[in-house]
Amino acid sequence: MSPNKLSGLVSHTVPRASTMIAQLKQHGVSHDELLSLMENIPRHEFVEPAFSHLAYSATPLPIGRSQTISQPLTVARMTEWLLTYARLGRVLEVGTGSGYQTRILAHFFNKVHTIERQQLLHQQAKQRLTNMGVNNVEYLFADGQAGWPIKVEMDAVIITAMASKIPLALTECLKPQGILIMPINQPTPQIGCWRKEGDQWKLLATESANFVPLLDGIADE
Repeated sequence: MSPNKLSGLVSHTVPRASTMIAQLKQHGVSHDELLSLMENIPRHEFVEPAFSHLAYSATPLPIGRSQTISQPLTVARMTEWLLTYARLGRVLEVGTGSGYQTRILAHFFNKVHTIERQQLLHQQAKQRLTNMGVNNVEYLFADGQAGWPIKVEMDAVIITAMASKIPLALTECLKPQGILIMPINQPTPQIGCWRKEGDQWKLLATESANFVPLLDGIADE
């Protein structure tokens, strides 16, 4: 095969973010700044190299340590809920993962606090976002269910793993009228968006979804 023919094959395998954005619009995502941001973030840099050609497809993908990066629609939906309902001051993210959701949050929020229980993913995400020039994120390697170790009131909390109950530490750090977004498997697997109203919670939005489970402890190997 000639070099020219090989170049032609390579050019046809380059991921196309524009296709991803068109699909998001078809599913009702309408926030222009969010769509523009997701079109320009190199999503293929957040997945394992073997799956980079699928980075813009409508599916979760492996990022190592038995964890995944959520499909684009899930990321867009959760972010759009935050942009609709939350004050854009401080946000706590439980489950840094690859750092893709973190990167998006950092664009809109003044400060992002993000926790990851897998040491390798924590280190990789921190280095990845630092290389991208993201400088308004605090990273923590810890058990996310314990919340942020220093008392900081959050405008929003977003949890990127499926739970059967909501950890108390993650609700107590929310300001009044703060927004909680998390996947929960009761009664069926879904993402919920709630507003904290005193001792009560108002459900604002919900959508079916599947996530890896929210686990206890840390993994430092």
